[in-house]
Amino acid sequence: MLGKLALPANYFTLKKSVSFKRIIMATLLFCGSVLFHPSASYHIDKVTDRGTLRVIGIASPTTFLPHGDSGTRGLQYELLRKFAEELNLKLEIIQAPNAEAVVRALRAGKADIGITGLASRDPRLKSVLLSSPYLQEQQQLVGHQDSSTTPDNAQIAVSQNSIEQFHVQDFDPNADIVAVANATPDTLLMKLENGSADYAVLNKAEFEARRAAFPELQVKAALTDIKLAWALRPQDQHLLKLSNYFLQQSATDGTLQRLTRFYSQGETFNRIGVKTFQRDMQARLPLYQHKFEQQADKHNMDWRLLAAIGYQESKWNANAISPTGVAGLMMLTQGTAKEMGISNRKNPTQSIEAGAAYYQLMTQKFADSVREPDRTWMALAAYNMGYGNIVKAQKITQQMGNDPTKWLDVSRHLRQLPRAGQALVYVQEVRRYYDALLLTSHKNRWVASVDKRQNAVQ
Repeated sequence: MLGKLALPANYFTLKKSVSFKRIIMATLLFCGSVLFHPSASYHIDKVTDRGTLRVIGIASPTTFLPHGDSGTRGLQYELLRKFAEELNLKLEIIQAPNAEAVVRALRAGKADIGITGLASRDPRLKSVLLSSPYLQEQQQLVGHQDSSTTPDNAQIAVSQNSIEQFHVQDFDPNADIVAVANATPDTLLMKLENGSADYAVLNKAEFEARRAAFPELQVKAALTDIKLAWALRPQDQHLLKLSNYFLQQSATDGTLQRLTRFYSQGETFNRIGVKTFQRDMQARLPLYQHKFEQQADKHNMDWRLLAAIGYQESKWNANAISPTGVAGLMMLTQGTAKEMGISNRKNPTQSIEAGAAYYQLMTQKFADSVREPDRTWMALAAYNMGYGNIVKAQKITQQMGNDPTKWLDVSRHLRQLPRAGQALVYVQEVRRYYDALLLTSHKNRWVASVDKRQNAVQ
């Protein structure tokens, strides 16, 4: 079964420079593609008549994740949202359980674009069209830190019929391969965890995004470089031309690089960071989780986001204090504590109550045009450096012809303000801890709302 995430409509924002830029882009996209293939407009006409760009993909930290009650976040979501906006279409994402289901849905015409996570040369993609590559990654051999088994005499888990299976067979014809049908990165890692394989092959980004939940695993060897691309419905050459043009422009104007950098893991979960996070998850989080859940429910937010803010602020240390005088689990200033009506910043209950209320206050200050996940990222930046500074950055963003409702644009111009570097790191670190808490809460099931919405695409 596939879960369906119905995403908000994304239409042109009729502001002077932003609107003009989008109109120009949409015109170039359509006109350029017609020049390439003037007789292939049937399928894209169906998409535009429908008014919806239908995307199917596997929910994961490298693609898209649920955000709040009805929002979505992630590198692929941000990229596809921008693509849909340029075409003046609503974006709808359908969640698939594995890459094979994505391919089947594309071939059946139930989606326009597919996010598979497979290497562009993977044989399972031969029956669909592929866009120009948007990212290059390195395949890695992952195993237990204390494993003494060498790859020559070990069981290596790979996705069945994948390019990785053929690479391993070519490298070592005698390799003991565990070919897992319909495998995802999560199922391969679970094979290592439960002892049914000694190694698994994953690309670098997929493993780094999951290291927080698998502290005992590490990279054992670097393998082949691969390229990732969007998959499209067979014979839909017109949409392919549009996609290629958009991806090329996104690479040229830096959009791809900025999104990749924002949604990367950096050094947050290196070997030491993973162990520290796991230790704190076991020893400290249980002391405060109920309070995080209670206050998050009160303010209609995900408790894991609130907990991630607390972890970034103090590593869940109720007695933390900084050289500048902010203190407590949520590291509040005296002024903020007074404004939120608490008397003891080092009391963890009061600190969490005030931190949740202050964060909620930040989210409410932004205009309705700032949608999720941008509202969350801006509210986090405001929590760290003050709402007024984010408003200044929004004004600069608009003056420079960019979109003041999008964090990707606002964050670029925020750098012109003092202490901006600290705030940018803060937002990114909270997002990483948030994703890690979501993963460790569900292990091999990322989408918390999957049971609530079902879609009959097989």
